Amino acid sequence: MKTKEKEDKNTEQAILEAAEKEFLEKGYVLSKTTDIARAAGVTHAMLHYYFRTKDNLFNKVFIKKTEVAASSFGNILDQDLPFTEKMSKFIESHFDFIAANPRLPFFILNELLSNPERLKEFKKIFTPLIASVIVKMDNLIHQEVSAGNIRPVSGYNILLDIVTLNASLFILKPILQDNVFEKYREKTQDFLIQRKKEHVQLILDHLKL
Repeated sequence: MKTKEKEDKNTEQAILEAAEKEFLEKGYVLSKTTDIARAAGVTHAMLHYYFRTKDNLFNKVFIKKTEVAASSFGNILDQDLPFTEKMSKFIESHFDFIAANPRLPFFILNELLSNPERLKEFKKIFTPLIASVIVKMDNLIHQEVSAGNIRPVSGYNILLDIVTLNASLFILKPILQDNVFEKYREKTQDFLIQRKKEHVQLILDHLKL
C-alpha cells in the first residue's frame, strides 16, 4: 500500500475510534466533532475532510458496529455443529459482543427514542443484516422441529428472546450499579460468566418439547 493511502487509512481509523468512544459516552447530541478531532490527534479541518459531517461520522460508527455483530452471529449459524452447541455459541457470541460494548444497547435505545428520524436510518442499515440471520435461524429451527427435537417456534421470536435477554442486563447496568455490579465489583467477571450460562440455559429450555 502506498504511503499516502496508508496514512489516510490510519487517520480515518483514529478518527473512527475516537468518534466511537465519544458517541457511546455522550450520545449523538452532546458529542462534538472538535472533541473527536482532538482525541484522534487531528485538526477539525482534517476530520471534516475525511467525513464531511457529524452525521456521516456517526453513521460510519453505527454501520461498523452492526455489521460486525450481525456477520459474526450469522457465521456461527453456518458452522457444522450440533443444534444445541450451535445455539449455545450463538447466544454466547451475542452476550460477549455486548459485554465488550456495554454502552451500545443503551446508546442505540436512547438515540432511537430521542430522534425518530434516526430510526428510519437505522432500519435501512439494520433490517437487511438481521433478515439474513432470521432466515438462517428459521431454517435451523425448521430442521430440528421436523426431526422432533424441539417445539415449533419462529426464528424471529428466538432471536428477539436472545437479544432482549442479553441486552437488558447491560441496559439496566446504570440502575443496578449501586447494587449488583458494585456489590460484586471484584467478582464482576464471574457474575457475567454465570449470567451468560443462565441465558443459554433459559433459551435452550424454552425450545424443549
